[in-house]
Amino acid sequence: MRLRTTRKITMKSFNLTNKLIYTLITAVTFSLAAMAPATAQDADEPGRYRPQGREIARAIGNEFDEALYEVRTYDPQANVDEFASATIFYPLTLSFAAPSGGLVLVPGYTATQAMYDWWGPALASLGIVVMIIDTNDPRDTFQPRKDAHIAAIEFLKAENANSDSPIIGKIDNNKLAIMGHSLGGGAALAAARELGSEIKAVVPLLPYCCELGQSFDGDYSDLTVPTLIFASSEDTVAPPAGHARALYDSVADSTNKAYVEFAAGTHNLPTNGGTELDNQARFTFAWLKLQMDGNAAYAATFNGAMSEDLDAKVAVLDTNQ
Repeated sequence: MRLRTTRKITMKSFNLTNKLIYTLITAVTFSLAAMAPATAQDADEPGRYRPQGREIARAIGNEFDEALYEVRTYDPQANVDEFASATIFYPLTLSFAAPSGGLVLVPGYTATQAMYDWWGPALASLGIVVMIIDTNDPRDTFQPRKDAHIAAIEFLKAENANSDSPIIGKIDNNKLAIMGHSLGGGAALAAARELGSEIKAVVPLLPYCCELGQSFDGDYSDLTVPTLIFASSEDTVAPPAGHARALYDSVADSTNKAYVEFAAGTHNLPTNGGTELDNQARFTFAWLKLQMDGNAAYAATFNGAMSEDLDAKVAVLDTNQ
């Protein structure tokens, strides 16, 4: 495994007072759960909540000493032209809690939101609102997926301001990110270039570089959004050399960026049935905390020493962090 940097940073841990406060908030949160809006649904409803996502979040929370939240979901009315529908996963917090970060996920070619719903509880349990969409047509190409990313960010902002929404005021609009898989991942980079400072991070998951059947001959040297790209050495649909790695290398070194290539896994690595879900979520959460919150301690996830087990699973980890 090739690692560019080896600087270690020690994580800060919660003090006793913070943990006592969180325990109190959790207790009160349970008592208020019955007061959730009628449109919100308990996230453990079959098909809506992946227990694996929750367990992954629990492990991440334990590692980084982060609070773990109960999660709810709801289906907003998506009256927009750019995508068909959405599910929003959100942490159950009290009214005086600080607003959360928010992330939008756009599926890959022919895929649906249901294939990625482990991401909802994995990140929302750690305090990040997640909206996963369905495109108008599962076979939508590169440009419609780019447009869907941009529209979804605006939609999430609107939900945050909607008095009938259960997430009103829960999102910090200065802490938004986009994520996409395959063709949705390549489109995420194109959308990030257009969104610019409106978002804090972009996370392409095994991205397909461009329109189907085309080779990458583009240039993302003008992209300023912090970029985390995942790849798999065994991906035969979008081999890293012509897709994920080519995209990463085209991003200027002046932009915060990281590249994680797993040694094994198919092109469906980020979906519900994929492998390395725990490590994908761990790297993603660390990147969001680093870029959304400016928490430099999380840089150690990318430039610090890895465990022997993780080192065996990651073929390449490059970063300028």
